[in-house]
Amino acid sequence: MAASRLELNLVRLLCRCETMAAEKRDPDEWRLEKYVGALEDMLQALKTQASKPASEVINEYSRKVDFLKGMLQAEKLTSSSEKALANQFLAPGRVPTTARERVPATKTVHLQSRARYTSEMRSELLGTDSAGEPELDVRKR
Repeated sequence: MAASRLELNLVRLLCRCETMAAEKRDPDEWRLEKYVGALEDMLQALKTQASKPASEVINEYSRKVDFLKGMLQAEKLTSSSEKALANQFLAPGRVPTTARERVPATKTVHLQSRARYTSEMRSELLGTDSAGEPELDVRKR
């Protein structure tokens, strides 16, 4: 069965969101959050549509949207240990979004964010900057 226009738009936006999530973003970047909100709306509309896709496909879309939403919530946490813990509870998608992907993009994003939060925790614990050099604390004089 051919995909509806709504489903095609959902897949396009989902791919764009996965790409944006994989990139290092500015903390003031607002687009991804708005896009994920639009994905939620599109997903709800797709569920109520008369010619909706198979339930497995809808479940996979839901899983990916929930993952992106959870990832955004984890980024808003203050400490890197909280971010790392929240990231562990996120479930990435199991199926690639497009035929060109060999590994689901959400899985790649999950691994990248886990590595980033681990690096942040390490630098917090050891008092080093991102380059691995000790930070100079002027107050210790």
